[in-house]
Formats: sequence, structure tokens, C-alpha cells
Amino acid sequence: MRYFLQSFRLTLLIGILAFIDASHADSQYEITYEKFYRLNKPIYRSDSGDWLNFSFKTDKAIKDWDTFAMGDARFYFQDNGAFNYSIQEAYGVYQTQNFKVNIGRQILDWNTNEKYWSLGFLNGLQSFTLLSTEEEGVTGIVVSKTVGNFEFNILGSYLFIPQINPSIGFKNGEVKSRSEWVRLPPRKTILSNQEVPISYSVADYQVEKIVFNKSLGANIRYFWESGGVSAFAIYKPENKLRVNASAYYDNLVTNKVIVTADPTINHHAYYGFQTFHSFGDIKARGGVSYVDPNAKLGKDFLIDITNARKTFKSDFFNINPRYDKEAYAHVSLNYDKSKNYKLSLNYIHLLTEDVRGNDDFFSDTVKWKSTFGGGFQYFINDHFDVAIDLKYDVIRKDNIVKGEAKYTHNQWLSLALGLEVLKAPDNNSYWSFYRTNDTLYSTIGLVF
Repeated sequence: MRYFLQSFRLTLLIGILAFIDASHADSQYEITYEKFYRLNKPIYRSDSGDWLNFSFKTDKAIKDWDTFAMGDARFYFQDNGAFNYSIQEAYGVYQTQNFKVNIGRQILDWNTNEKYWSLGFLNGLQSFTLLSTEEEGVTGIVVSKTVGNFEFNILGSYLFIPQINPSIGFKNGEVKSRSEWVRLPPRKTILSNQEVPISYSVADYQVEKIVFNKSLGANIRYFWESGGVSAFAIYKPENKLRVNASAYYDNLVTNKVIVTADPTINHHAYYGFQTFHSFGDIKARGGVSYVDPNAKLGKDFLIDITNARKTFKSDFFNINPRYDKEAYAHVSLNYDKSKNYKLSLNYIHLLTEDVRGNDDFFSDTVKWKSTFGGGFQYFINDHFDVAIDLKYDVIRKDNIVKGEAKYTHNQWLSLALGLEVLKAPDNNSYWSFYRTNDTLYSTIGLVF
């Protein structure tokens, strides 16, 4: 599955690069070399340590017929030359004075507070690293029209490109990843008071059942002089593939528990509303969003959920995937004095109960319960800036810190030193699995 999806996305990436118009004179390309240093011993340690990243971003689509694309490709030196890539956006645009049509993969701005908290319900997550907030768009056709103070957006799609990062692979009965920021299934289990190894493989699958899936959504905004309100609703596949499995104990040949993983698609309904207003240089936004992984849309969206709802229970292996509704209230304040500093204050609160544990490979617990977040970036001069971001969950006592100092020379050379540290004292926290993943990193980048 992983290899097909990577091949599919790579083919699409090559096609996109060939499709981009040569008239994008202001396109930006960057090559970055990064080395990260582990400050402690992670639960799962990959073979990666250094990587080379190539990123591209074309200039904005402004002509009647135009294109836009941005993405990343990453080469891992220590991991046998492993390769990762992400197509964040890639679409063509046709626009007139009356309407606009986008065709391709695009990041939807229907719930902008979602990005800071890396929720991943609307847009997918790039997930090259644990604390990255970069997103990947939704593939489809979006028609937009403005009527007076109203703006309408409608999305339709028959094509689904799932989030595949952080990637996992199956080799010699083991599940591995080139990322350390991923929860992997257990390698052993207990039978008759003895440890027994587990061997994993992937079941046969039908590619069309993964790729050809429908999405339908709409967004409406009403603007006034300094703000507005908006509401959205969308029915689409979850961005990440779910995994079910079956198992048996081979006590005759291998003396292992044999597990066959079965990737599957699950659709969900996601809807919410927001209000936004500008107070001078301060931009305020607040809203409520709700996701239902059990929703059905009707006869035109016949979804086979048999495989998604499959459970397995035995003395040595249990699989009971959870499909729980989640609702969030969220607010943000952003202040931007572009030549001096930027300040961001955020808060998110879980409105539903959190009943999922954090010890299951097949369904994660929620990331946030009642969490404050703040970011500050200070531009010391035209070449040097420092940034810090803090998140603190007042219920779970999670504490996540990101900091970076960056030097830029003539807009073509950049040097950076960064730190990522997290504390998660509650074992039921989503972040507790990664509390030994503190890192220090350094980068050098060339922009052309």
C-alpha cells in the first residue's frame, strides 16, 4: 500500500512540475541541509539523522488561466537513501469577474484555526516532523463565487490522495518508519506468561477502493467592513488511512503471532462556524468545529464500512478501532508588525468526552483538551530573527516548546538553529509516547 501511494504521488508530482507554466518567473526554490541531534533516547529510534530537503513554490495564480504548486522532497542520508515527498498544493485556476474554478490539490481555508493545532480533519498534515504545522490540501474542484457581501465555495471530488507521512513500511515481518515521530505497533505479546514475537504483513487490497472516493463540501462567508462570519460543512474520507488487522498464533513453524494489516478508508462529516474581526493590526478569530466519523450522506454516497468497522479479539491480540465524535471551540489573536515582530495567542477546548486511550496503534487519543498556545517572532534586523512557540494543556499538563534562531543573508542564504522539547506527565496524553523525542537541529539553506 505505502509503495503504491508513494509511486502514485511521485508520478503526480512529476506531472505537476511539467504542468507548471514557465511564466512563473517569481517561483522560489530552496535546498536545505538539516542535521538533528537527539537530546534523549526516543522509544522508537529511526536510522535517520541528516537529510536534504528540496522545496518549491510558484508565484501566486493571478491570471485568468494560471497554475500554482508548492511541495517538498526529502532525501535521508543514513536511511539507505530513503526518499519522502509532499505535494501540499498543485492546481490550475480559471477566473473571471463572476466566479473562480480551482482544479487540483488545494489547502482549504474554511477553518484557519485548525492549522495551528495540527488537527488534520479538513486538510491533511505534511507530518515530516512531529511538531510541524504544515498542511496538504484536498484534491478536487472548487467553484467560488462572490455575490455582494457573500462568498460561496463548493467542493466536489471523485479522487482521494491520502496523507502518507509519517510513512511506515513492512520488512521481514517488522513495521518500520524513517520517522521517529510515529507510533508503531507492538513487536511482542505475552502468551502463557512468555514473550512471543509478532510478525506483520499487508493484506491484498484494491487500489481503486483507496483512490476513487467522493468528497462534497461547501463554505459560505459574509463580510462586513472589518470582519465577518463563515460556516462550512464537508463529507470526505479521513486524511489518514485507518488500519485494521487479523491475527493467529503459528505455534508449529515460526512460533510467532502472525498479523495481517488491512488498510481501509473511513469517511467523516466535518462542519463548523467562525467569526472574525480586525481591530487595527490585531486579527481575532473564534469558532466551533465538529467531526463525526460515523456520518453517512445518503444514497449518492454509498460507503462500504464493513472493513472499517471490523474488530478482532483473541488471547494474544485485540483490535477494536474507535470512531468517536469530537467537537472543539477555538479562538486566536494575531498581531503582525511585519518589520518588527509577530505575536499569536491561541486557545482550544475539547467539548466532547475523550474516551480513547493512548495505548492503541489503531486509534490515537485526542491531541488537546484545554490548551493555550502562544507564538512570538522578533526581527532583530533585516538579517536576524528569533521565534518561539509554547503550548500548555491545563488538564493534562502537556508542555510543548519550539524555538528557532535564524540568519538570512541577501535572501539567498539562511542558517538556523532550533530546539523542540515536550513534557507529557500524563500517560494517557497523546504526547506521552513522544516525551523522549526532544531534539536540537541546525540547518543551512540556499534559495534561488
